Amino acid sequence: MKIAVIGSGMAGLAAARILKDAGHDITIFEALAGRGMDSHSVTFEDGLVDAPLRVMNPHLWKNTLSLAAYLGISTFPVRTYMACSWLFGDKTETWLTTTRSRIGNFPIINNRKGIKQYGWRLVKGMLQLKTAIHQFFKSKNQDITLAEFINNNDIEEVFWHGAVMPVLYTICTCDPKTIGEWPAKPLLVFLKQLTDGDALLRIQGGTPALVDKLIENVDIRSGSSISRVVEEGNKVLVENTAGEVNYFDRVVVATPTTKIEEFLDTKQFADDIALLKQFRFEQGDLVIHTDSSVMPPKRKDWSVLNYLMERNFSRQQFTVWLNSIEPSLVGKTPVFQTWRPITEIDPKKIISTVTLTRAVVDAQTVGLNKELQQRHLNPDRKVFFCGSWSCDGLPILESAVTSAMHIAEIFGAALPFVGLKPQVEVAPQLGY
Repeated sequence: MKIAVIGSGMAGLAAARILKDAGHDITIFEALAGRGMDSHSVTFEDGLVDAPLRVMNPHLWKNTLSLAAYLGISTFPVRTYMACSWLFGDKTETWLTTTRSRIGNFPIINNRKGIKQYGWRLVKGMLQLKTAIHQFFKSKNQDITLAEFINNNDIEEVFWHGAVMPVLYTICTCDPKTIGEWPAKPLLVFLKQLTDGDALLRIQGGTPALVDKLIENVDIRSGSSISRVVEEGNKVLVENTAGEVNYFDRVVVATPTTKIEEFLDTKQFADDIALLKQFRFEQGDLVIHTDSSVMPPKRKDWSVLNYLMERNFSRQQFTVWLNSIEPSLVGKTPVFQTWRPITEIDPKKIISTVTLTRAVVDAQTVGLNKELQQRHLNPDRKVFFCGSWSCDGLPILESAVTSAMHIAEIFGAALPFVGLKPQVEVAPQLGY
């Protein structure tokens, strides 16, 4: 069939690649001048800055890494240390730093203060969480929110709010209050698998390398914002803002649902629009910069992952030290990514600011997704929807790939990459 894919984020690119390899004629339409998936990646001192940076646990990003292996893209392991600091007014105090064991790659507290003041509390919290997760998966009532899970269990505050919630906050990239409304089950699966000890993997060449392979031999039309999608008989008319009209057998819409009213015919797709408008999204800024004030005060405490929070956990920010995880930045000026900064970053040291949009997941969206997937099974349907928002769970990138797989299955396309193990090469010398 002749199929249009609207949007070149991860979901759109994965759907296009799978359907192309199944023999369909694919055209991708992207409103941006480049490719949506790597549109925010920049070059810094001849090194690559992915925005956002992506490192992947082989258990949690199973489909994404299998797809990369199928495309012939290799990965390398990265060891992710963590540092947590309190913010007292304009003063910062690092209270926890970690390293990883050489055998098993498990996190270990490696600073004296962390061991002396918080060691037992963190160990106690870990044991409490493991027990609570075990009991949760044995229980019959698993349809609760994360907030309800926490209220039902006594878990050490410093461990939960100081070490666990920052990780969830980072992965979900949304407000901590919103995370509490998530269904508990996918988040607890995430936390359970996160403690398996496997090293995280990074794709060789970063996101641009993955995008290059996903669009290989696929017609992608960048700078082509869609203005109209309407069914005409057995075909679907797709028109862009330049007035170019094309007809397709099927259309896959892979954009946030906030965009659909800009081009879907409001009469033909009234029911779909009413359903999709109920999905909620949050936005936040990711700042790429060289201002080291966001890091722990002592250079020896700098880590790959750096969390800064107020002592009452009311505000927090997350910073990645990119040189420690991207080979092309080793030896270069320290460069950072900070998500939703709560401290001032020197404007002269900002390389770029990226606004990221993430879907809100709660009990309502679970029901909405079930309804959407049921509609997709209508044999007369010609327009389909996918994206990280249309697949419950974590992480975001994996949800996008999984949603593309759901669309491919409806089209009867094979999924030859499922189960492939990532191609792991020797880790390069990084700037720890």
